[in-house]
Amino acid sequence: MRNFKFLLWISLFLVLTSTCTKEEQIPVLAYHYESFHSNLNESVSCIYFVDENIGFAANYYGKVFKTIDRGVNWTSDSITNLPLRSIYFINKDIGFVAGGQSSCGGTGCTVPGSIVYKTIDGGLSWTEQIIPYTWSELNSIYFIDKNIGFAVGLGLQLRTSNGGQTWDEFAFDYKGWMGKIIFIDSRTGFSAGLFGNIFKTSDHGTHWSKTENKSDGHIYDLCFPSTEVGYAAGQTEIIKTVNGGNSWQILKNSPTEIYFIHFADILNGIAIGKGHYTGGDWGIWTSAIYSTSDGGETWIMEDNIKFGSLASFPSKNVGYSLGMDSIYKITFELE
Repeated sequence: MRNFKFLLWISLFLVLTSTCTKEEQIPVLAYHYESFHSNLNESVSCIYFVDENIGFAANYYGKVFKTIDRGVNWTSDSITNLPLRSIYFINKDIGFVAGGQSSCGGTGCTVPGSIVYKTIDGGLSWTEQIIPYTWSELNSIYFIDKNIGFAVGLGLQLRTSNGGQTWDEFAFDYKGWMGKIIFIDSRTGFSAGLFGNIFKTSDHGTHWSKTENKSDGHIYDLCFPSTEVGYAAGQTEIIKTVNGGNSWQILKNSPTEIYFIHFADILNGIAIGKGHYTGGDWGIWTSAIYSTSDGGETWIMEDNIKFGSLASFPSKNVGYSLGMDSIYKITFELE
């Protein structure tokens, strides 16, 4: 009997000590980056890598760029004279760019405004899509599959169900600037913009509702490493959800003025944005990258990085960012 009680106690101890939380079981990942010379030599406004070799970019001058060798060499194509702000590829052949420009003054808003272009041959040719809402401009585009896609911008939200042939407007309970839209699965999506506005859909984008957010800072980027845990970054702080985006809490020690955020898992992530102001009448803001391994509770800053705030991760552990004449590969690995 005494031996039986001892074995029972040992079994209970092993059960209790093994039931750690999901977060405690996740290993700490360290990020590092390496640079390669690139022939791009132009500023870009958005980038998208389909895989670790094939990537696309666009800029405010209506140019689209493509690489097939990890960003070392790029080809370019001028498809419009209007700004391009967002790019998204469903696969290596089918992709979209969105942008445009609106001008509002005393006589109202003038055209041209919203634009969307589509390619079905990997960027060899681009066809302008018919956008009936020409007064606005688009900031972000995302496709669930080859048929269903969304775009948001300056007081305008658009949806297509036929691969961009036609677009219809859908509404948020907010008519201001929206800068980002993403989907984490075919049903669940999020869009964010000024004053902490984050909207969520759970029915393929048919209906959208405003989520509860403790921050009123402008939001520039969103990332969901899991269906329950997500992060949003922007002007004033980074915020986090642990209930699938229904509510968001402020991460008190997080950096400000962040334009890109990515998490390899629910604990390990990076944020890219402003560093420090160099001071004086001719001072500039440096660029910095911030990393966390505890779900955003603490952050480590690396200032004066050479690449910009744009990045694209074709997989959860490998991404790319662009400098003027260099491509930077960012990798998460075990320490």
